[in-house]
Amino acid sequence: MRILYSRPLTSPQRTCLPPDVRQIEDEANLSMVFAKRFPFLGRRSDLWAGLWLALRLWKSRRRFDAVVTGRYGEWFAVLQSVLPFGRRPHLLLDVEWLAVHTELWRIRLNRWLHRRIIQSATKTQVFCHVEAHNYARYFGVEESRFIWIPYCTDAPTAPTDVPAADYLFTSGTHQRDYVTLFEAVRDLPVELRVAAPRAAFAGMNIPANVHIAGTLSTHEYWRTLAGARFIVLSLRPDVIRRPGVITYVGALRMGKCVVVNDPEGASSYIDHQETGFLVEPASAAQLRRQICDLLQHPEIVERVAANAAQAARERFAAARYFCDIKQFLEDRLLHQ
Repeated sequence: MRILYSRPLTSPQRTCLPPDVRQIEDEANLSMVFAKRFPFLGRRSDLWAGLWLALRLWKSRRRFDAVVTGRYGEWFAVLQSVLPFGRRPHLLLDVEWLAVHTELWRIRLNRWLHRRIIQSATKTQVFCHVEAHNYARYFGVEESRFIWIPYCTDAPTAPTDVPAADYLFTSGTHQRDYVTLFEAVRDLPVELRVAAPRAAFAGMNIPANVHIAGTLSTHEYWRTLAGARFIVLSLRPDVIRRPGVITYVGALRMGKCVVVNDPEGASSYIDHQETGFLVEPASAAQLRRQICDLLQHPEIVERVAANAAQAARERFAAARYFCDIKQFLEDRLLHQ
């Protein structure tokens, strides 16, 4: 099977693609190129980048059996529905929908446009099972339009030269619930290190045992994560696309015990008490109890971390990425 591929922003870097996969674009690079080359476009540069990619994909698709893109392939999905001759199966990956609009006409336009994209693509990937339900309900489409393909990462395995230290670790700012997390760790006899821009915490009541490390380099980030006793993520519960997946899957891949207060989303990756811990959202008391229990029982942390490493070693590794994609496309083509 020949696949025309536009690499999504969050997909693993692969220096050697399978022989039957041709990469036509790297969407992370495409975004930066359009922003630099056409600065006058401003916030519309992503729109024009997507339109340009749609035309390239549409012209090149005839030599391939299927097309796989990230979110920049949304306009290609619509283009194939408008001009359906020569249509190819299209798997749309890495969508991150729901810009916040307040005007009624923008809300209606947003829903109409995304409903058209979803119905035009063969399938749209979700990172967590619950996202399929959320998107289907919000946009008014069938849940069967979506497929769960687990996020895979090229995160390194745990470095052997990083000694375990007496701190907890968390990171990120996107849809994080730091109010809950800070209340959960306040006055505990352990430091919480946070890898996130300091400006994001302006005006917040930061506990004395919380250290804002700022933005770390990739190398520093993974070493800091590897040295932590365990990882804690507090995420917003009132969102459709579940946040934190990239962070906790990377931690699982490194063999770290992870506590996440998003059971609806994280249950797609974590087996509670086996490969990690799931806590109810927005509950500082429950999150604190779980953290305290793990601090008092390091043997549980060690056991769960070992389980996480074993489960994630292959299932969420970059090598599985194209296996999952090709399996879906082969099944799809066989049943056409």
